[in-house]
Amino acid sequence: MGEMGKFKKTAPELSKIQKEQPFGVPEKYFDDFSARLQMKIEAEKTILPDQANRFVKFFKPALGLAAGFALIFMLVYWPIKMVTPKNGIAKNASPNSKNGISDTQYRTIVEGMDENSFYALLDEPAQTGEISDDDLINYLSSNVSDYDIYVATE
Repeated sequence: MGEMGKFKKTAPELSKIQKEQPFGVPEKYFDDFSARLQMKIEAEKTILPDQANRFVKFFKPALGLAAGFALIFMLVYWPIKMVTPKNGIAKNASPNSKNGISDTQYRTIVEGMDENSFYALLDEPAQTGEISDDDLINYLSSNVSDYDIYVATE
């Protein structure tokens, strides 16, 4: 018994189905196929490149460099800036400060003050004139450590 005989025994209903091609090509499809293909090729040649694609192709290298520099800045400069100590009060001072105290230091001083001391400072008239050497020495000895003075003079 051949292969066909085994097939008829195992699947009799399936063997009754005729073998025919379920798909077909429309009639006269290939008669004008080359003309239609040529028209499509010509149409694709005349389409101009998109303006957005030209913009991206032109600026892609510049954007890549800018992103690389930004990444290097974030990974190198910021951690180094955070780790290194800031020397002296004048370095931290903002351009608006008059006596070399930064805004954050000023806020820390004001926040650490109680209400009575704060109101006493507001009521006190503004000091004009020069500070004597004795007053300066007394202030420094009570508010600043020797280490802070040493770091500020470096």
